[in-house]
Amino acid sequence: MLRAGVSEVVGYLLILSITVCIISVIYAGGMPIIEQTRENAAFKSMENAFIAMQKSIEKVAFGQSPSLSFKLNLAKGSVSTKKVAGNITIIGSFGSSSHTFGSIEYTLGSRKIIYENGAVIEYSPGGCIIISNPPIFFVNSSDCSHIFISVTNISGDFSAGGGTVEILFHHQNDYSSYTPPPLSFVNISIRSSYAEAWSRFLNKSYEDTFGEHPKNAGKNKNFCWLNISKGENGVASDLRLTLVVHNVTVSG
Repeated sequence: MLRAGVSEVVGYLLILSITVCIISVIYAGGMPIIEQTRENAAFKSMENAFIAMQKSIEKVAFGQSPSLSFKLNLAKGSVSTKKVAGNITIIGSFGSSSHTFGSIEYTLGSRKIIYENGAVIEYSPGGCIIISNPPIFFVNSSDCSHIFISVTNISGDFSAGGGTVEILFHHQNDYSSYTPPPLSFVNISIRSSYAEAWSRFLNKSYEDTFGEHPKNAGKNKNFCWLNISKGENGVASDLRLTLVVHNVTVSG
């Protein structure tokens, strides 16, 4: 009778031990996968949020609204502004014009989403790409090629992590626009931590507009450039430039 009771207790302990072991294995193996899935969902949600935020910033920058607020749900990660993220320099027969720009960065582990000079950029340790284009584009016809460059400078101090945060964008009135006489060439250079993404964007824009890969373009770690010359690679002999600079302040 005593032996039967002991056997029953031992049986329960064995079943309990096996159950605990199985749960531990599932927890140890499954939790990282679950956590990675949550992070991927949070990152994808922030991608969409930054693209929507890009539209709000454009409305303020282009003077369609004096100020706008935008809410971000930071389920994971953090967001902050950078006063000086890089600069863009335009060189032509008129001389040169250089403008710095700030950025808004969302960081989740080793990955980032960045709003910089009108573009939304996705960064991972493997590289970076522009996922929503800036207001920089080229137009080409048989008699005229036109380069439109809109610089959007973000300035201000802001940082937050966790929960729902509200960002305020304010229009600054020191807007400037410049349209020089026809040019023989235009050189666009961008200094940024994400020069790889900017180089891809400029080269693709050139190819899509003029039908050929640019002959004079390049990049290194934090710098890229593109030269457009009249009468070259399908570029018309009449080459024109419109350069506009917008300034937007950010606050919490």
